[in-house]
Amino acid sequence: MNIALCARLSAAVAAIGLINGASLIAQQPPAAPAPAAARPAPLRSPDIHPDRTVTFRLLAPKAAEVTLNGSWDTGTNLKMTKDDAGVWSATVGPLAPQLWGYWFTVDGVKALDPNNAETQRDGARYDNLLMVSGPASEWWDFKDVPHGTVQAVWYASPTLKLASRRMMVYTPPGYETSSQKFPVLYLLHGGGGDEDAWLTMGRANIIMDNLIAAGKATPMIVVMPNGNAAQTVSQGFGYGPTPARQSVQAPAPPPLQAEQAGRAGAPGGRGGAPQPYAGSYPESLVKDVIPFVERRFRVLAAKDDRAIAGLSMGGGHTLAATNNNPGTFAYIGVFSSGPQAVDETFQKQLEAVKAGGVKFYWLGAGTTDMARDRTVTLSDLVKKDGFNTTYREIPGRHYWFLWRDFLVHYAQVAFAAPTKS
Repeated sequence: MNIALCARLSAAVAAIGLINGASLIAQQPPAAPAPAAARPAPLRSPDIHPDRTVTFRLLAPKAAEVTLNGSWDTGTNLKMTKDDAGVWSATVGPLAPQLWGYWFTVDGVKALDPNNAETQRDGARYDNLLMVSGPASEWWDFKDVPHGTVQAVWYASPTLKLASRRMMVYTPPGYETSSQKFPVLYLLHGGGGDEDAWLTMGRANIIMDNLIAAGKATPMIVVMPNGNAAQTVSQGFGYGPTPARQSVQAPAPPPLQAEQAGRAGAPGGRGGAPQPYAGSYPESLVKDVIPFVERRFRVLAAKDDRAIAGLSMGGGHTLAATNNNPGTFAYIGVFSSGPQAVDETFQKQLEAVKAGGVKFYWLGAGTTDMARDRTVTLSDLVKKDGFNTTYREIPGRHYWFLWRDFLVHYAQVAFAAPTKS
């Protein structure tokens, strides 16, 4: 056998060996995967007990310290204890029937409860939610009643020089299937909030559903705009980027008003008569938002069919919009807000609002509310001017506990013109 033939035979044998080897390898079963780490069983948190005490739990075996923070009066930096499985827990209460916010702090870092999908957003701040049901929270507890529709609506705002801004609009049950026209409540949020605040924290749509179903409120459209004049849309919905926090205020006032701002009580100054100067949000509310709503939705467009209410910053916006536009709203609600000082211009504005035909002027504040004194001052003024009015005060600080309750009572007054709420 010559050398060339030997080489060809060797190559053939080698090829057969490779093929057989590959076949043998292919026929071998794959190696078993390494066992996956067992996923920890979900914890029950929050765990609401029959006596309304609540246990909170968090699995954090490597943490050195975990605390619980909640929106109830004693809910600040509550120490949690760790068991042998690395689960931290704390039991609090009993808690009053209410919608509470809470969060954890793990080694100094804020953390949400991974076992509770219910959350709320207040600007850039996220908290978990906990509903303790009971008579005091029944109006904002979700019930099996007919539900209205909430729409995210975009509109142009020439006043603020923005081609599109977003607001949330609640239409009552049956709106889509009827030809009926409805009155409108313009509901304004507070500082740090946006067009989403009255829904996620205020539960406005749930409150309206329950009141309408019980026959305690007139079916109405509720318009919830964004009171941050430079924002087109709230953060947290993936539209971003949103304006930086320091830029989401109304544009600076004209030079004359800016100069007066240092003199408390001066017209347009700090504590004086609220002025919706050109480019301000209260001016936009009247010039942009109301006309858009009255074109877009089936609404009753007379003064007697318009109500307005706002909390804290939104209460200030309510004052500016109503004091400078008498005859526009028949129902006014101011929650936890009022003038820091009262001047002659402010008093004359209130007199003009009264002459414009306001049917009810509703006010409310909490017993430990930082805005209580200003709200009481405004209440005294409108009583002196002879408005049909009421002032409601309940225990609580400057927080949503108050404003959900106030909306319940104000919504029963709006478009009903009773002698008292």
